[in-house]
Amino acid sequence: METLLADLSVQLLPIAARVVATAIVVMGVSLLVQHAGPALGGIAAGLPIVMGPGFFFLIGHHPPDFLHDAAVATLMALVATLIFVACFIVVAKRAGPFASVGAAILAWCVVAAVTAALPVELVVALPLYVVVAILALRFCRHAAGDGPAPRGARRIADLVLRGILAGTLVASVSVVAALAGPVWAGLLMGFPIGMITISLTVHQRYGGETARQTMLAALGGMSSLAVFTTVMALAVTSTPPMTAWVLSLAASLLPPMGLAARQIRRGRSNGV
Repeated sequence: METLLADLSVQLLPIAARVVATAIVVMGVSLLVQHAGPALGGIAAGLPIVMGPGFFFLIGHHPPDFLHDAAVATLMALVATLIFVACFIVVAKRAGPFASVGAAILAWCVVAAVTAALPVELVVALPLYVVVAILALRFCRHAAGDGPAPRGARRIADLVLRGILAGTLVASVSVVAALAGPVWAGLLMGFPIGMITISLTVHQRYGGETARQTMLAALGGMSSLAVFTTVMALAVTSTPPMTAWVLSLAASLLPPMGLAARQIRRGRSNGV
């Protein structure tokens, strides 16, 4: 019985970690938007706090070749997530939160279906991500306006509930991903559950313009996710999987740190 309980705790710990991590991200981004502005909130939305525990879970169940293909497939899925964010920024200018997120999810599904048909190769996925990211940033900088200051927030209990629900959904998807093939695992790991919850929450709490500004910053913040998957794909077949995971996590922190430092300097220079 003790052995069974020990095995069960080992299996449940990563799942619980994903629930807690996602809840923290959703709540943290929303509070950052309120107190520090949508730019820093959007940068935080791109942190691999959800993807990191997901790959940690996969490491214990699959060999390096599987992890490599899953990382590349996740990078492919991130291309679709770039389109998700761009679509949300455009639609949210006139539509409500649910219509904006619904249209963005539809766009993600279409693009993900196309990228899933491409070869699962890093030399394909990485250049594709870079090109789409540059185009999306240039387009969305013109499409997104200057959002007003966030309006009054809802009760903290509402925010906590949203975070827990998002975390439970992420954990469920991650468990399914562990049982799927590498391409499907990558697609599921790259599905923008965090972005969906954050964009919906910020739109409802602070309004469409603030949500659009937050997602615009998230486009740049997503470079953290791209670095994570790229380093994982490069390192996991030549180093122990856990070492590759640690390297990926460490490398993924560099882009948001640089973006946040630049944003803070810009705020100081503007007297904010």
